[in-house]
Amino acid sequence: MRQAADGQDLTGRVALVTGAGSGIGAATARALARHGAAVAVTDLVGESAERVAKGIEQNGGRAVAHVLDVAAEDAWAAVVARTEAELGPITVLHGNAAPTGGAVMNRDLDVANMDGDLWDFMMTVVLRGNMLGCKHVIPSMTSAGGGSIVLTTSIKGRMGSSARTAYSVAKAGLDQLVRMVATGYGRFGIRCNGIAPGIIGTPGLRETAGEEYVANLLAAQLIPRLGTAEDIAAAAVYLASEASTFMTAQTLVIDGGLSAYLPVMSPSLAMDEHARARSSGGR
Repeated sequence: MRQAADGQDLTGRVALVTGAGSGIGAATARALARHGAAVAVTDLVGESAERVAKGIEQNGGRAVAHVLDVAAEDAWAAVVARTEAELGPITVLHGNAAPTGGAVMNRDLDVANMDGDLWDFMMTVVLRGNMLGCKHVIPSMTSAGGGSIVLTTSIKGRMGSSARTAYSVAKAGLDQLVRMVATGYGRFGIRCNGIAPGIIGTPGLRETAGEEYVANLLAAQLIPRLGTAEDIAAAAVYLASEASTFMTAQTLVIDGGLSAYLPVMSPSLAMDEHARARSSGGR
């Protein structure tokens, strides 16, 4: 089961992953387990968490599944206590849960048309949820002599756009939460970093983006393919491991080059990439 590169052996570590029933969270839970960590797979949907945890165990890893509403402090306290009783002190947290399904994202519009309840919901899940996660694992990490917190942010939180306003602002807030946690707890051996994915081929993307929209996004990337959940999971393993022990308060941008350049300043490149993406049907 274990597949550890130099410095990335997580044997003896206990990881808790939120939003781990599908997409990036599920891929990260599996990757952490492959590198030797015992994993608490948490999700709002218990059946999804159970399925991922069972798959990890069938492949020789160690995992438990818990239902977790990340916005509920009592739920965090209970899940952390159960995880510690089952697996030991938590030394890795991957905060990944976010409402990315079409029912939410398709209503996340520009500021003038913002639904106030949707705004509050997004801030509650993304910002409050990750703050609570950090709050409740930091004592465990401190007792264990240190740990690594990895939060899934987004390039949407680093760039302007005409929609997804609540999501973008909440994710920008996570970049600052990364810096605040890293600053406050580095002296206790706790590191905190973020990962800002670009366009990742997850169930959430398939619910909210049509083929033409995806083709246009690919045309703007320097690497003309969709990112995968496994691309992000590999970064999470790196940040959780001894390979990154001198790295904290940073956010890794993994977006195929989408945010690295200005298409308007590189018209020939933009046209070439657009033609390539359209000829491949956005795949």
